[in-house]
This record gives sequence, structure tokens and C-alpha cells, in this order.
Amino acid sequence: MRLLAGIVAALAAYAGGSTAFNVNCNSNYASYYGQNSARNQKTLGEYCKDAIEDVIILAFMNGFPTVMLNFANACETTFNGSTVLHCPNIAKDIKTCQANGKAVILSMGGAAGSYGFASDSDGTKFADT
Repeated sequence: MRLLAGIVAALAAYAGGSTAFNVNCNSNYASYYGQNSARNQKTLGEYCKDAIEDVIILAFMNGFPTVMLNFANACETTFNGSTVLHCPNIAKDIKTCQANGKAVILSMGGAAGSYGFASDSDGTKFADT
């Protein structure tokens, strides 16, 4: 719960500079990005130019506390000597999204749903990394 509260607080803080996302609004439009298996998904930056989305949820961090990311065909390279995805285009596009007033968050979990932390302090430690 503490991690969720931290995410909400971060979104609230971010909303101060935003023109689209409003933490006090119940009609923000959120969409997932990163799991288009048909391989015809636009770049994240293209979606963030759209006036419809207020929140883009990157899908997914499907492993933790050992970080495992899966953005399907949106990012398929890794950092040298690592299994962690290296996504320079997504990193660049997040800045585009933020400049367009979009909140970008990372979905933790995925289809299996067998992830979690043993304690609040474990969750806090992971968030700090």
C-alpha cells in the first residue's frame, strides 16, 4: 500500500506542471503502451502527441525485485552484460510525453500476477532503487 501511495503522491506532484493530467479529476484517459503483439504499434511519442491520453502506462515490469521488463516489440535490446532492457527511444519519448502534459507510469506486474514484496520496507527499498 505504501508503494501505491507513493505513486499517487508522485502523480499529484507531477500534476502541478501538467496541462492534461489532473489528479483530482475522475475522467482522465489512461492507456497501456508496450504490448502490441501485432507489431504495428506507433511509438510512445506518437501516442503522446494525441490529445486523448492523459496517462500512459508502460507495460510491463513483469519481474521484481529482480528487474525484468517486457515492452514486446517496443524495445528488444538490453544493456551490455545485462538482461535489463535498454530503451533509448522510450526514454526520449517519455520526455516528449511530459512536455505534452502526459503522466507516464510503469505497470508493475503483468499476466502472472505472482509478484510482490515481503514487507512495506522491501517495497520502499525497491522504489528507492
